[in-house]
Amino acid sequence: MSSGVGGTGHSLAFRVMRLCRPALQVDLGLKFDPMDLIQGEDAYDNEGHQSSIEAREMEGAYWRRSELEKPIDALGLSGLLVLPQTFGSIYLGESFCSYISVGNHTNHDVRDVGIKAELQTERQRVTLADSTKAPMDYIRAGGRHDFIIEHDIKELGSHTLVCMAVYTDADGERKYLPQYFKFLASNPLSVRTKVRTVKETTYLEACIENSTKSLLFLDHVRFDPQPPMTVSVLEVESNDKDESEGPLSGLLQQIKVVKANGGTRHFLYQFHKPAGPPVLAKADGSNTLGKLEIMWRTTLGEAGLLQTHQILGNPIPRKEVNLRIVELPSRILLERPFLVRMSVTNQTDRHLGPLRISMSQEDAQGIPRAIVVNGLWSMVVPQLEPLASTDFNMSLVATAVGVQKITGIGVADTRDGKPYDTLAATEVFVEPE
Repeated sequence: MSSGVGGTGHSLAFRVMRLCRPALQVDLGLKFDPMDLIQGEDAYDNEGHQSSIEAREMEGAYWRRSELEKPIDALGLSGLLVLPQTFGSIYLGESFCSYISVGNHTNHDVRDVGIKAELQTERQRVTLADSTKAPMDYIRAGGRHDFIIEHDIKELGSHTLVCMAVYTDADGERKYLPQYFKFLASNPLSVRTKVRTVKETTYLEACIENSTKSLLFLDHVRFDPQPPMTVSVLEVESNDKDESEGPLSGLLQQIKVVKANGGTRHFLYQFHKPAGPPVLAKADGSNTLGKLEIMWRTTLGEAGLLQTHQILGNPIPRKEVNLRIVELPSRILLERPFLVRMSVTNQTDRHLGPLRISMSQEDAQGIPRAIVVNGLWSMVVPQLEPLASTDFNMSLVATAVGVQKITGIGVADTRDGKPYDTLAATEVFVEPE
């Protein structure tokens, strides 16, 4: 942290130390004997008079010192912890915890000491501690007052910890001391999303990239869908089998580790729409899927939590009218008329109609359809009120056996011929007579 004092001649001074967990002390150095610096490695050969086998058996031979006495020695961990020597890096989603000490470095007491600590960003100012309304009676000469502040980092960019003290010095003069400690909050994760729609089913792929210089262990990655949709996680089964036994068997496969400096993890979600009539689309045609919540821990267990903004799906073309099949007969026989129950819905906030429901005899290539209308080729539906729907029956007849499709049925305005919707192709099985 960088600091600056608001003026000179003050009796008090702030000292700030960030509180975070210690790091493991790693010792990867190669062991050596002080005699190696004096006589060198060739001294053990005894000018060739000693056999190589005897040299290897000599206690303390230089080639024996690089061997691992225990398997755990390969980690290079000495069993000691090292306290942080610098402020380090602070990331969005983590908790900033600091130990603040205000000390009296003079030979006289100061009285009526009020202390205040604020954290300032570009958007807001948060008070973390304030004793100005109930100041301390005094801080003795050479004494100090300590306290701890904590705050969740929710913004990127520059942060300024402002420590202020108001006190009365030995001369009876009321003084004001501000000190500023600046640090930068960075983004620990980069989240990239890709939305795909396959046969009216929406899938979301989320790629989480580690932007820090250390490993991150994901506690959970949860997607909160926008109601009324629900979501399920699709995971790829791993072909790797853990044949180890014991309490740690399979543990490494369960831990979701994201490697440092650009390591990634991928997640795939499938969205499910509720049963029933389709939900009215928003006016802007957007499709809000929901938010992604990510919780992680660092090597020594310090937690972090981030939540993304609303993730939007592929834009949904706004349909003013929805035409669909409600009910089909249980059996459809060749050249026997059958009734299909259909529904037409006005999905706007204004009156529509009258509407014309019609069916073409041929497809786009001029091939006659296997299922056609029995009777008139079109019918008129009365005017529909906003968000209202009406059901009607249409008589059809099949001209070919096997699996056939009901297609070519559309709805349009009777006045200007404006097309609104076309029925989605529906497969049926036609039995011989």
